[in-house]
Amino acid sequence: MKNLNIKSVALLATAAMMAGCSENAWNDHLDGFEEPPVYSKTETIDYTLTAADYSSIASNSTNKALAEEAGEADALKAIGTNGCFASAEQARKYMPAFLSGSSFPYFTLNNGSSLRIGYDLSTNQPEEVKAIEAGVKTYTVTEEDYQEAWGSTEDFIKGFAPAAPASASLAKILKAQYPDAASGDFAVISYEEASVNPVFGSGNTEPVVYIDQTFSENMDGFTLENVKLPEGSSYIWKLDNYGYMKASGFVNKVNYDTEGWLISSEVTLSENANAVLTFEQAYNYFKDIATAAEEGSVNVREKGGNWVKLTVPELPSKMGWDMVASGNIDLSAYNGKTIQIGFCYKSTAAKAGTWEVKNVKLMDGVATRSLSTRAAAAAVPTESKNAIYKYDGSAWTVPGSMLVLQPADYVAMGQSRNNLSGTLPAQLLPTYLANAQPYASEDAAVIVAYNYYDGSNTSYKAKQFTKTEGVWVINNGATVDKFSRKDGKWQFNPSVEMVLPYSRNTDPSYTYYMACKDWVYENISKKLYPDAVADPAAKKGYPFIDYRDNAEFYSGASAYYGNVDIRANTAKSNAPEGYTGYDGLSDEEISALILKRFVTESFLGALEMIDSNAELVEGMEVTYTFTFTAYTSEGTQDYVMEYLVISKGKFEFRKLWKKTNAGLEEVTVK
Repeated sequence: MKNLNIKSVALLATAAMMAGCSENAWNDHLDGFEEPPVYSKTETIDYTLTAADYSSIASNSTNKALAEEAGEADALKAIGTNGCFASAEQARKYMPAFLSGSSFPYFTLNNGSSLRIGYDLSTNQPEEVKAIEAGVKTYTVTEEDYQEAWGSTEDFIKGFAPAAPASASLAKILKAQYPDAASGDFAVISYEEASVNPVFGSGNTEPVVYIDQTFSENMDGFTLENVKLPEGSSYIWKLDNYGYMKASGFVNKVNYDTEGWLISSEVTLSENANAVLTFEQAYNYFKDIATAAEEGSVNVREKGGNWVKLTVPELPSKMGWDMVASGNIDLSAYNGKTIQIGFCYKSTAAKAGTWEVKNVKLMDGVATRSLSTRAAAAAVPTESKNAIYKYDGSAWTVPGSMLVLQPADYVAMGQSRNNLSGTLPAQLLPTYLANAQPYASEDAAVIVAYNYYDGSNTSYKAKQFTKTEGVWVINNGATVDKFSRKDGKWQFNPSVEMVLPYSRNTDPSYTYYMACKDWVYENISKKLYPDAVADPAAKKGYPFIDYRDNAEFYSGASAYYGNVDIRANTAKSNAPEGYTGYDGLSDEEISALILKRFVTESFLGALEMIDSNAELVEGMEVTYTFTFTAYTSEGTQDYVMEYLVISKGKFEFRKLWKKTNAGLEEVTVK
């Protein structure tokens, strides 16, 4: 017996009737079922929110007022940013105002109309995604960890290499760092790695020069980052024709509030560099020298770290254009580290000074240089990397079908910091996956973890993507809710009204009636006739089951025709040999029995299989109402049956009506 593969019919659960399909020769003469008619569409509409719709919901004035009153302004804004809801309750709270607005294409629907709205729900995600977003442990490998990996406190580098691979150490490092980890925890560990092995034991007595830029001809090795540009200008820093870098927020005789950076490329200092930084500078038009030192600052940052302001020993004593040497700025605290130098200029609308910089030089401290067995090893370049691990209850392991963005990935995406923000994940990650996994098969699913900045804090987030028709599509947790229009207002209504079209092999009829057939097989055929054997070649099915496996005769459901045959002759002629269940009953009584079995037994069982997520809603009676077509001895007859949700995924049969020209006529089921 084949089991029904029950697919979600959420988006198929529409009141739209389906047109009849063409004849199917092999099943033309299925006993007891007749040809279906053609139905027309009803007013109920299925609609799936677009990316623009989420932005409209977040910016809707009514929703803003609701969110402000509830202290949920940031949560509402996140709906537009993330392109999904954080909870079903949130969707049901903010959807009505959007449905009533002119940006919604069906806002003019009349009272009594229904909408089945498909939307994305962040909680309706794989468990791994939810676990990552609940919180990820983060750890950066330390010098002591590298020494342990290399087995030496002398011959090591601050990074892994082929001779000391990261894969051999990362799980052990996490195990030691998080002894109380729980099964299912995730961790992102950051480390450095060299592509070649270091060579220990050679030396170099010559001081290393890391940066030597005069700015007399170009600004090679430096880049500009404009945090806040002045109005009417495309730059803050520029290379002056007289051979220096110049920064100003004074444009067209107006002072502006600005911030701009002149940033060096990354350099890796040797292990005992004791490096010094020097440069020349001039201040003019600042409020005073102290203000100039604040608004024109020199800074350093480790790779992946934050800027730290440096103290400049020698400052200009007065405003003017005379360049003054800075004196040696000690960077010995950064021995062996990869760093950048950043000159930060700021100005205000009250006063915008001018800052000139030239002759920037960063080199090893000559006085501290000596023959070193570490020099060659320190010169091995390393690359910053991230790895994601999952704790399985006993060990940290690399999870399958999961990627974590690398520092180089953020750079490739045009990000100045190791994070994404706003709607960038949805925009950039599909392209990232196309490049990272170009040969992934159709329907492949991959989870991508990434560092996300929400405007205040940075934390790890994750999204699942599925390759669909060659394109990586984000899985935001699609779900469906029903909304009804009453007294001019839209309101959440989880009740379902569905037409089961009398049409061949057509959903949702096909899915529900196949479930009826399976219910009959499991609960009637197997229990009453445990030794029965089907023989499709002899056109013999299991007891009460058609040999084609698409209909049952216990309650008359046919997935093929999309109708319910309640005729007594059909029931008796297809009953198992020796069956006595119809003895002493009239044809009218047998028809009533078949109908009763359908609405109270087989369809109830099918409903609980297919709609297992149906839930109670406080203060609301949740009902599922279905219109179906029965085949009677007098022709076809439409019925309406109603079920009440009594607990999660559980239903109770309520009422049955027969459709007549005068309206609905209640039928007593006994």
